[in-house]
Amino acid sequence: MHADEMLKGVRILDLSRLLPGPAATWYLGALGAQVDRVESIKGDLTRFLPPKHDNVGAYFAAVSRGKRSIACNFRHEGFSNLIRSLLNQYDVVVEGFRPGRLSQMGLDPDELRKEYPKIIIASISGFGQNGDLSQQVAHDINYLGYTGALAAMLGPDGIPLPSFQAADMSAALTAAMGISAALVGRERTGEGIWLDVSLTESVLSLYAPMITGLLSEHRDPRPQGELLSGGAAIYGCYRCADDLWIAVGAVEAKFQNKIARYVTHLTSSALMELFASKDRAHWLSLLGDACVTPVLNVSDLPRLSHFEGRGVFDGVFVQPNLGKQSGVVPKLGEHTQIILSEAGYDSQEVEHFYQSGLVV
Repeated sequence: MHADEMLKGVRILDLSRLLPGPAATWYLGALGAQVDRVESIKGDLTRFLPPKHDNVGAYFAAVSRGKRSIACNFRHEGFSNLIRSLLNQYDVVVEGFRPGRLSQMGLDPDELRKEYPKIIIASISGFGQNGDLSQQVAHDINYLGYTGALAAMLGPDGIPLPSFQAADMSAALTAAMGISAALVGRERTGEGIWLDVSLTESVLSLYAPMITGLLSEHRDPRPQGELLSGGAAIYGCYRCADDLWIAVGAVEAKFQNKIARYVTHLTSSALMELFASKDRAHWLSLLGDACVTPVLNVSDLPRLSHFEGRGVFDGVFVQPNLGKQSGVVPKLGEHTQIILSEAGYDSQEVEHFYQSGLVV
């Protein structure tokens, strides 16, 4: 069995928007699941956000290849009945509405589980389905602010913004893991489950070792002062003579000893002076076995022989670590008719949905 066949036969109805839910179903699709994306009639916002790939937002394109798209009017009075009529065709439903919104739309998860006892529902929200913050509006940077992660990045000039959506992508992994486990559990029990995935708590789980250490010592992080966040000279980035950068991760003494052959003291100033004296290739040839590696730009990545050999890139697209994703990015509503036909609707009924504005 290949990794991209592990979830073959599993069908997922993705009602989510933006990045967390679609990224979760991207991972699952790469493992063989069929993912049908339900978008609003205007299309998901990420379709239109820069940067673009073939005039489609890259945030959308990167996690949408091979998926099918059905476009619906979420505010139409017939929307909830339409979704209910589709559920017999699916194993998993993924949604990312604010807690309580799905129930207001006539799709209460508890009721759906009674009606479809084998269905697995993954609800992805900022702070979880209950609690004081469950209705708080927020985006990735806001969730990070609630986890201590942003505070740990604080420097003399303020807080540098993360260069990727850490909360969104960690929640996507949490959801994909939970759904995969639920599918295995259903084989044993015959029952589905409602998964409550919190973006904030997903980040906390990534940050858990640091949090445990800080709480144990009854203190907050020293901005850029912890061992792995700028507080040690042997764990940081340095500019070389050719203006290229290297990353030094010499945590163990054996690696520090190798670097110490070329410098008197392992201080930040000494290492800055050392590495600035020669080109990057020179230092990599001498210290590549001491946890000294290049800091690559994104444009370097597809040409890296290691990634080429492992098939990490498919053109401009990154493949998930497990499985493979292929196919094209779906046009908005491209598969509406075929998905409705698979659910048993005849051509007249489908035409009525179009005419009424329920689907496009």
